[in-house]
Amino acid sequence: MLLLPIFNTFVFVLTLVTTSNSNPAQVVQKWDQNACTLVVCGPAQNGLPGSDGKDGPKGEKGDQGLRGIPGLPGKDGSPGPKGDIGAEGPKGDCGGRGKQCTSFEGGQRRSLIMYCTSVFFLAWIFINGNSAGEKIFETNGSEGDFETSKATCSQAGGLIASPRNSAENSAIQQIVVRHNKAAYIGINDIQTEGSFKYLNGEAIGYSNWAPGEPNNVGGIENCVEVYPDGRWNDKSCNEKRLIICEFSSP
Repeated sequence: MLLLPIFNTFVFVLTLVTTSNSNPAQVVQKWDQNACTLVVCGPAQNGLPGSDGKDGPKGEKGDQGLRGIPGLPGKDGSPGPKGDIGAEGPKGDCGGRGKQCTSFEGGQRRSLIMYCTSVFFLAWIFINGNSAGEKIFETNGSEGDFETSKATCSQAGGLIASPRNSAENSAIQQIVVRHNKAAYIGINDIQTEGSFKYLNGEAIGYSNWAPGEPNNVGGIENCVEVYPDGRWNDKSCNEKRLIICEFSSP
């Protein structure tokens, strides 16, 4: 735009007017008295590009969307390599004789005597032990002197075999024959020579001495062993003999 102050003059306005029946390039001249401005209009041109809107204010944070549905589980990975064989563990303690199983229900104790009816226990007794009356005689084949035999049986929950009648003596004899080893029994005269007693100090009421026994050879035979024929012999307490223990039947 060009501004020209004019007094008592005309303003020349050039306007390009395009009509349906006129030439687009035709220039139409119009005169307007008392005008104060000269406006020259030409063909329209493209303006400057507007801003991209990035400089506008940041909108408020929208609400968190719903959680998507979990995807399907992936396939199992291939198995890892086989590990090395671990070191050998320490040797366990010698197991004791099985004990009576018990359970508690409603504050009442109910005995579940299982070991005497267990097939495994009966088979074990058949191979390693015998029963007589209310006693069960067992061995694991180990040997020891008199004190070791007493301690081994005690740790197992029993006593060293102490026959009180011929039936019990016969049950012990069968074990001795099976292992072909003589065994100590729980009888000795350690306290008083010639006075043989059970471990509880009770004098024996049954005996099955071999001919000429007891004879206390060398003055050191204070313990008693059972031969494969079932006969008794007084013997030093420091010898190694088959360990046979006795337990009360349930």
